[in-house]
Amino acid sequence: MFQNTLRSTAVRGAFAVLALAAVANPGHAQRRLLGTPVAQPRSLVASGAGVSVAARDSESAGMLVPVEGISRAQLHDTYNQARSEGRTHHAIDIHAPRGTPALAVANGTVIKLHSGSRGGISVYLLDDDGRTRYYYAHLDGYAEGLHEGQRVERGEVIGYVGDTGNAQPGDYHLHFSVAILDSSDRWWEGRNLNPYDLLRPAR
Repeated sequence: MFQNTLRSTAVRGAFAVLALAAVANPGHAQRRLLGTPVAQPRSLVASGAGVSVAARDSESAGMLVPVEGISRAQLHDTYNQARSEGRTHHAIDIHAPRGTPALAVANGTVIKLHSGSRGGISVYLLDDDGRTRYYYAHLDGYAEGLHEGQRVERGEVIGYVGDTGNAQPGDYHLHFSVAILDSSDRWWEGRNLNPYDLLRPAR
């Protein structure tokens, strides 16, 4: 009986501490209650355009939104949408005005610059983990001096939103996909992940 009373008192004390923490810092307390670590502020690098709204929005929430000025709340899940020739999109489209900077979502290396009839002007970026590949398509152009083999930092401008390739003229957007590669030498292949799941707002 005495031990149960002690246990009950300890539990009530713990909840009281959490309640006080929630009043002082609601976001911090909520993350602790959910069992997830509280992210520390990260230093973000951006070339030419400064740190974007998207970068600030993502400081404590994982992968960076790849278009400057776009918040997580503005994203739409287009991953499973049908495309021509029986294809599935396997990417998300992020609409923004022509020329809006496209940002490196993580530290990594530019492994391929490509221009084709489907993706238009595009960039393949390999994460420092050596396995995760990010694909940016329909760009209006590359950041000045961008080249294959170049090391880029999270938040750095690598290109600009456009409508090249098979995008409808005037439908300015970034086609952005994420894949896990079996081999970095085969940059065009991989197991696709839904970028929206990686970028959507925390609940």
